[in-house]
Amino acid sequence: MIPITKPSLDISDLRYIKNVIKSKILTDGFYQKKTEELIKNLIKSKFVSLTQSCTAALEISAILINLKKGDEVIMPSYGFVSVANSVVLRNAKPVFAEIDPKTLNISYEDIKRKITKKTRAIYAIHYAGNSCEIEKIAKLAKRRRIYLIEDAAHSFLAKYKNKFLGTIGDIGVFSFHETKNLVGGQAGCISINNLSLAERTNTILDKGTDRKKFINNFKKKIISSQKKGFYSWVDIGSEYRASELTSALLYSQIKKVKKIQKRRERIWKKYRKNIGKFKTDNFYLIKPIKNCVSAYHLLVIIFKSLKKSNEFKDMMQKNGIAATFHYVPLHKSKMGKKFCNYKLPITEKIYNRVVRLPLFSDITNKEFQKILYTFKKFMVD
Repeated sequence: MIPITKPSLDISDLRYIKNVIKSKILTDGFYQKKTEELIKNLIKSKFVSLTQSCTAALEISAILINLKKGDEVIMPSYGFVSVANSVVLRNAKPVFAEIDPKTLNISYEDIKRKITKKTRAIYAIHYAGNSCEIEKIAKLAKRRRIYLIEDAAHSFLAKYKNKFLGTIGDIGVFSFHETKNLVGGQAGCISINNLSLAERTNTILDKGTDRKKFINNFKKKIISSQKKGFYSWVDIGSEYRASELTSALLYSQIKKVKKIQKRRERIWKKYRKNIGKFKTDNFYLIKPIKNCVSAYHLLVIIFKSLKKSNEFKDMMQKNGIAATFHYVPLHKSKMGKKFCNYKLPITEKIYNRVVRLPLFSDITNKEFQKILYTFKKFMVD
């Protein structure tokens, strides 16, 4: 089976992992700090910290903006459960918004309709590696004095105009999960663009302690005898920081990021070129909006009918190609129904007609030609 995604790993990635094992420093070490610096410089962020996952980064974001019972948070229903969980864990209420059928990103118009006096934040997902209408959403959030959190789990190094996604809102979160363009295992990071939130971020990452003020040398994890006092519990937090092994793997990946991204871009554009040859209204391809530089994370097509979508997935899978669906709307889930009694017609109509095709940097020409051949066969039959 040709998978939907596959991490781009090779022998070079072992070098940095071996260095960690040799050092015997498995937490808060050289690679954690170095990788944070690399990412911060790459995306031109004001503050970056590695986390165990993007889920952890989302949970930190919800703590940082002091979500509480009675607060409402607008988010797309078409998205991953971690966004909703981070809000619900703070006893706030998720308010599910529609998507744009052309991009599957959150609808700016529906955000405007859903804002109330209780709205505390907007969580905007950049789906498939493509920017949502982030400029409009950011202006709206600023005007209404609402926090804006960018879920850029799909979109590391994607841009809108001259800014990297994840650095436009107050907070940005990224994923380096096994399924993403760059991998660290189950890794993520948080970018703080509102510097008033930065100091507290370190406290939350350190289990709610002010440890960072006392210990900041990864080689000497001891409080100097000359220093007065000890670190202590000052806030809420948890074990959110990424391990040194994770950081080392991600460091290696970032060293190869240009090569990985160039390959993904080339494959995505080959798909677009070949799919564009079919003059049909049976399906359409999800594409970046104007002024967006994509991260080329997903190759997504949307069929006109559910029947065609299911037939296509069935044929591709029978031929050893992992064509599959994506998200089930959060508002239609068992948990989602506890917060939502309204319909989202666009989301409900489109989600089960979405099909993802294999896209990863190490896809071979033989694999790509097999996908293309089977695609053409479906179209002709």
